[in-house]
Amino acid sequence: MVLYQPGQRLTYQRLQAGSPTDIASYVPTVTNGGTAGFAIQTGFYSITDIWVDVIVFLQVNVAGSGSSLLMVDMPTNVDRTIRQTLLVHGETIGVNGNGASTGGTIRGGECVFFTGGSGARSDRIRVDDSDGDGENNVQGVDLKNGALITIEGRYRRA
Repeated sequence: MVLYQPGQRLTYQRLQAGSPTDIASYVPTVTNGGTAGFAIQTGFYSITDIWVDVIVFLQVNVAGSGSSLLMVDMPTNVDRTIRQTLLVHGETIGVNGNGASTGGTIRGGECVFFTGGSGARSDRIRVDDSDGDGENNVQGVDLKNGALITIEGRYRRA
């Protein structure tokens, strides 16, 4: 049971019937992955009042293509009155369209939601590219066969 859904009131009875382990699952849409295919493409979430706790796991089994920013959908619309980010952990991914030329690396970063954006879709994923020049964007071509991406955290829903 999800403790709260849009259009419902968070009541005493609902809280008493719920559990901190109540979660729902969804299939996160990945945008701009090009030819990327996924052996695992799943997410879990729990909603309490205005907060959504989410974890997304992607396991790439067909390399991606394209030079557009990788974006991932959340289970609900994200509040855009403030900039929000979720933690990203990636393995075997490239950055800035250099996916074919970079080695299998472990990268940390964030899934970003801009104040000028709207809806459930993230605006970009940025990760440390380990070459000393800071963080860079992940593009479709940066998704290599065998890549793993985990996105997790809490955001304020719209």
